[in-house]
Amino acid sequence: MKEYKIIKPKSIWSYKDATFEDLFNKYASQGWQVKSVGYGQTGNISKAVLERDKNR
Repeated sequence: MKEYKIIKPKSIWSYKDATFEDLFNKYASQGWQVKSVGYGQTGNISKAVLERDKNR
């Protein structure tokens, strides 16, 4: 079985792509994989869907 997590910024102006890179690396160390990324009007990442096996 899989589980999912949606991560998004608290403020559209506070997150840059480099911040998401740090978050992705943090979650990857916990077994999460990026499945989908959404972009805002400015071209920056606005949210991401992560997936991992629930029975790790």
